[in-house]
Amino acid sequence: MTTDTTQLEAALGQHFGDAYTKALSSDQPMGRRIHGVDLTRPLSTEQARLLVSLLDHYSVISFPNQGNQSFQLRTFERLANHFGAPIPHPKNYANYIEYKKNRTPLELMPKERQAATLCNAAFPEHIKCVAGADSPAVYVVTNLPGSGPDQEEQCVSGLHWHTDIEFEPVPLSTSMFYVQRAPTSRKSPIGTWVTDTRPAEGFYHPDSDPTLNQRRFDLPLNGETAYADTARAFADLPENKQRELEKTLVRRRLRVSDPGWLIPLVYVNPRTGRKSLHSPIWASRGKNIAPVTIDGMSQNEGREFLDEIECHVLQPKYRYDHVHQAGDITIWSNFSTLHNAPPAKSVINTPEDARLMYRISCKGEPSYALPRPDTDDWLSANVVPPYRSPLSG
Repeated sequence: MTTDTTQLEAALGQHFGDAYTKALSSDQPMGRRIHGVDLTRPLSTEQARLLVSLLDHYSVISFPNQGNQSFQLRTFERLANHFGAPIPHPKNYANYIEYKKNRTPLELMPKERQAATLCNAAFPEHIKCVAGADSPAVYVVTNLPGSGPDQEEQCVSGLHWHTDIEFEPVPLSTSMFYVQRAPTSRKSPIGTWVTDTRPAEGFYHPDSDPTLNQRRFDLPLNGETAYADTARAFADLPENKQRELEKTLVRRRLRVSDPGWLIPLVYVNPRTGRKSLHSPIWASRGKNIAPVTIDGMSQNEGREFLDEIECHVLQPKYRYDHVHQAGDITIWSNFSTLHNAPPAKSVINTPEDARLMYRISCKGEPSYALPRPDTDDWLSANVVPPYRSPLSG
């Protein structure tokens, strides 16, 4: 498949008729908004191949006007299967911890505790989840559970810059949102959805450079998702620094007690040869995930080494804040971006503050034809818990 921008545009017209693209940002080459493509329809092999190429080239691709009254999330999950094997989310199970510890047979969350049921109870006359939100592979990203007309508004800080679950031997390659609702109110003192809410002390390492922390906390305030382009950030480095980083191995693990495994810091896209920094930020990610270490360095040396890279990646010229719109499907590469969920209203008392999106994340190679050819052995080894989308093709 072609990777030249002009050729990709020509191929888009060839395979999708009147489809065309626009830049997501006037000052950021990462990202493209693709008009005239109906993702609710099954894709041909060549159409699927082209969409994967577009993602390889732009790192973030967004398709407007995909939702309607009859939209179902099984359509969204079918699309995800072209980019990788969808991963079930632990929060969709009632006994995931027991399964991990003792291999107890998994049970899905009972209906009354499912995310869709809790969402539907917040503003029942205004908001109802679309069909299919109970799929194990669909994670509901929302502030609706616990919200309602009589609730007191609450806000939370942004998260750490990250890629989705890259601490496994086969990391997540692709994540995607279908947007049902995005907040529209702008009632804070500065005219944004929320004020700048900062996390508690100790969120990042206390010795972090002030410039780095300033860039970490420079987050949007209208419910956007913040992205950073790790492919262009790598390409802009001097050649000697690129060579140094290409030789760098990092040890990734979930817990400090885990032995983990060594993996290159620089990811090379097998379809294009494009190089990017794959999540160089875990050395300072607080208490939830064990810090990455650099092979041949002490933990403190490795932290300083990775903090310098993170500071480079989070420069404004590599940043893009994506504005979500109802009906959008937005797909991003975890190999060539970092992303962050900024400060948000976590409990709301009016529907105009609602944020309701559905996320599916994938791992493994793309599959241009469906159903995917993943073997049971591969799924058992790399998809936890093992899961295969119930697709007929």
